[in-house]
Amino acid sequence: MTPATLERRSLPAYFYLDLGDTRRRAALLTLAVRDKKPALAALKPEYARTIAQITRAPLNTASKPRVSAGDPILRLARARGLADKSVHASDYSAGSRASASRHLKHGLLVLRLQHPPLADLCDLLITDILVWPSTKTGGGSTPKLLGTAWLAPRTALTSLDLAEDIVHEMVHLNLHLADMTFGLYTRAPGSYFEAHSAVLGRRRPGYHAFHSACVAVAMIYFRLLVGRHDELGSLRSSLRRCTSELLRHRAAFTKNAWNAILAAHAFSRAPRLSKIPVHKDLTRPSRRRRSASLSG
Repeated sequence: MTPATLERRSLPAYFYLDLGDTRRRAALLTLAVRDKKPALAALKPEYARTIAQITRAPLNTASKPRVSAGDPILRLARARGLADKSVHASDYSAGSRASASRHLKHGLLVLRLQHPPLADLCDLLITDILVWPSTKTGGGSTPKLLGTAWLAPRTALTSLDLAEDIVHEMVHLNLHLADMTFGLYTRAPGSYFEAHSAVLGRRRPGYHAFHSACVAVAMIYFRLLVGRHDELGSLRSSLRRCTSELLRHRAAFTKNAWNAILAAHAFSRAPRLSKIPVHKDLTRPSRRRRSASLSG
């Protein structure tokens, strides 16, 4: 990680799906918090230690996300307001926990096989995945527990669905990282507003709607990639409505966030795989040659 890379001042429009830029921001945060500039090979454990220090949480520092179906991550996630208490431990059997964990790990494997650079992005930003059921929601993430994603197991979900859910939570965590390093919201007086959520389809505070726009871009990208074209229409329309409403509130967003909104609005009208930075990593000649040699 060179000084010139670290010092670049602005974010790419699709920074939350940009492996190189995300590595830069993770390194910047590590440098700021721990006065340590990590080499690329050591970035994940050093970044994990950085966010563990920030959140005062015993996060996993291994190269891949740790999948847990109980304590201590459950207790921590509940304490930080991430996971709810709608399902008691006694109602979630050891067999169900093992099955859900295996299913989630298969989702991680599918993501790795479908899109190695996107999997690299998730591996960097996600330290722990909590697999715990809920009667209220499908999971989530929070800036109060950076690095941790909560996914509620559901029998109807395929491994491809889980791969998309992992990408979904990675984007949220990436947006938190971007806000901590470069800033996304002006927080100016009078800048609070509500807008349509591209993912949930209901009104939410503006910063949540902004998150939903970026997540929707990632979902559309992933569905295009894996050929789920029949699932794009309503999400594109919802993203277009969301970004149209966000564009009425320029004063609420920094230049970096504003550029992301403009790009997401354009993507809703004409989604192209080639627009997404991490797709260029997937299709670059050196990776194609390496994939061919592994399959040969």
